[in-house]
This record gives sequence, C-alpha cells and structure tokens, in this order.
Amino acid sequence: MQFVKIKNDGGWIQVDYMTTWSYGYEFMLDAVQTVIDTDFRDDTQRVAVAKIAGAENTEILDAVKAAGMELRNCSEAAEECGVLTVAGISRIMECPVQIVFFDQTNKVRLFCPVPDYFKKHGDRVFDNYMDSIEIKAYCRAAERKTVQKLKGK
Repeated sequence: MQFVKIKNDGGWIQVDYMTTWSYGYEFMLDAVQTVIDTDFRDDTQRVAVAKIAGAENTEILDAVKAAGMELRNCSEAAEECGVLTVAGISRIMECPVQIVFFDQTNKVRLFCPVPDYFKKHGDRVFDNYMDSIEIKAYCRAAERKTVQKLKGK
C-alpha cells in the first residue's frame, strides 16, 4: 500500500493509504479476515459495516463471534456493503488500531488513538504492516479461488 497522508483527527491519528489496485468487497473480506486471524485474534473489539461511505455503521462483532470469527460464515458480514471496519489491539504493532476499507476504491484508512506512537516511530510506522495486510489478502483470495477451481465450483 502507498502512504497518502497523516493527520490528527481530534486525538486519533488518521493515516490514509492507497492499495496497489482498486478492490471490491471480496478483497475487503479477505483483508479484514487476515487482520483478525494474524493479528487481533481474541483482541478484536469491533467489526462494523455501512451501506455506503458516510452512512451510519452497523456493529456486527457479536454476529461475527457467533460465526466463529469467520466473516464469510456471517451473513451480516458476507453481504456486500460499502464500508467494512475492523478494530482491535494489534499484537504486531502493540497498540490499538482501527482499519476501514471502502468498496470499489483503492482507499484504506487506519486510525490509532496513540499520538505518541507516531512521535516515537515516525509518520510511516504502519507502512510495512499495511503492505503485509494487502499482500496476505491477495494471497488468501488466490488460495480460495484455487481451491474452488479444484473442487469444480
């Protein structure tokens, strides 16, 4: 992902990124599942969807938990929407993080409530983390498509 800008948004630091390519909802599911599986795990604190950017979020964490933390097994998450948000305590970055994906764009927004984290590590401290999410999401998609093809679906 390419770093775009950083700003202090009322105490929360907002960092905007652009993915390598524009993406759709399938990528969003893969990216959020990657964050849950490889980083947040039991420290996932929020999963939310919104029909379009700017619309009110619908919190779906309880439904995702009931589906075993598998987004594709959760009807509330599996239905395409315009915005998909995940938040939790990052074991990798060792701080709270919220990541927002916007359907049919190449925009991803990261929020962190710890301004001192950026003072200590620099504005681009999350670059490698975000790159890894994008790469792992594309790998997850390729694996899923290969398995479907092998199963004749």
